[in-house]
Amino acid sequence: MRTWLCTTLILFTASARALAASDDLTVVSRNTLNGKDSGNSTSYLSGDHVRMAHGDGNEMIVDIKSGVMTTLDNKKSTYYTTTQQDLQQVSAKMQAMMNDPEMKKGMEMMQKMGGAMAKSYEVKDTGVRRTIAGINCEDWTISMEGISTMHECVTTALKYPVHAFDAYKTFSQSLQASMGAMGPMAKSGAELAEKLKKMQGFPIATSFSMALMGSKSSTGSEVTEVRRGPIPASVWEIPAGYKQIENPMLKAFDKHARGRPSG
Repeated sequence: MRTWLCTTLILFTASARALAASDDLTVVSRNTLNGKDSGNSTSYLSGDHVRMAHGDGNEMIVDIKSGVMTTLDNKKSTYYTTTQQDLQQVSAKMQAMMNDPEMKKGMEMMQKMGGAMAKSYEVKDTGVRRTIAGINCEDWTISMEGISTMHECVTTALKYPVHAFDAYKTFSQSLQASMGAMGPMAKSGAELAEKLKKMQGFPIATSFSMALMGSKSSTGSEVTEVRRGPIPASVWEIPAGYKQIENPMLKAFDKHARGRPSG
């Protein structure tokens, strides 16, 4: 559940920062996982759709007009959709969960953790300037002390359809509203989002490392090619043979509800 929320929030936060002007773009990136090559991925950005690829084999297709996000699992050939109505359901179910006595105790503990997390986030311009795939970019770090570090090289040289920004902003606000019941976790996310406003542009190189409970992992992605021009409509379609599954976020809440004693 946390993975779904974090992935979605990152997607919309990054996209809202990136969408600014006029070109349809096809972006090819090289990915790494724990220091090893994990292949290439291709993302597409247009005025009414965005398709973002991840090195783990997952992709997200966002229909800006309808406000529907489709998550593809290319390894399992499955997909699920998330609508603004789904986010409203998530918000309502979170509110219901907060009335659970055990959940309240857990949230009291998270209140302290959430405050510490918000204070330990740091977003910093390193002052390093690079050129990647012929594009100039600025290096930034996003770190949480003792847990994770992300490096992003962001650029304002890539321009996106300007009218897409408002649609993304609306969907992003809906997501944040659905997280409102999470109390300190939502507060930490909101404070981080505020700090991220200092970063201007689209990340063309990203590396992320995490050390948690004795386990370490790292991922990386770097743009190798950017193509400008119309994107075929077929890019926004769900691949043939893919099976639709239940949204895991909603499924997790339903499972929690079934596990609670009645009355």
